[in-house]
Parts: sequence; structure tokens; C-alpha cells
Amino acid sequence: MPKKILLVEDYDEFREMVKVHLVKHNSQWEIFEASSGELGVIKALREHPDVVLMDIRLPNINGIDAANQIKKYLPQVKIIILTMFETDAFKEMFKSEDITAYIGKSEIYEKLIPEIEKHLAEA
Repeated sequence: MPKKILLVEDYDEFREMVKVHLVKHNSQWEIFEASSGELGVIKALREHPDVVLMDIRLPNINGIDAANQIKKYLPQVKIIILTMFETDAFKEMFKSEDITAYIGKSEIYEKLIPEIEKHLAEA
């Protein structure tokens, strides 16, 4: 059964770039997309992804709140926050949250695939 990844990002060009990067690495992964926190929660509950890649700044519901809603119903899902902000600061601010990892958007090409693979191997 192919692994499922949900990409929640409101910036269309960035979402497409990440999707292309994921598909180039592993064409067997099923990639689902959402452009807002609300849609991310809905798609997660419908598709039951193995990993959710979540932006923080999203329309209506921010990424942390959307991640918490997803984890409430799908506690096994791994959530990787993608952020433009200082990742260490976010780790400290949200250490009580059930976030699997934080990756700076500038580090996507170096860190995203190894982080996803690590968590898929655990699933």
C-alpha cells in the first residue's frame, strides 16, 4: 500500500514545488494537497495520511491549530511543520504540541525527504 502524504500550504507555487520534489524522490507516494488549515483537517480525516506537511501561516486556522485538530482524531499521523521562521524558536514555543518535526522552508531540499523517510519507516 502506498504511503500517503498531505501537503497543507496556501502559497500555490511553493506547494507545487514541494509536490514536484516529493514525486521526483518517490513516485509511489500518494500526495494530497490542501490550501488552508480547514481543508487540511478535512482532507486528513478523509484520506488518513501517514505524514502531514503543514505550513504555519494559513488562512482561517493556523497550522498549529490544524495540526492539533488532526492529531486529536489521527494520533498516529506524523506532522512536520514547514516554516519561514526560526525553527528552534518554534520548537521551544510549541514543545508541548504534538508536532513531529520542524523544517525551515529554506532547508526543504536538504532535510524534508530524510525526515519523511524516517517517520514513514516508523509507521
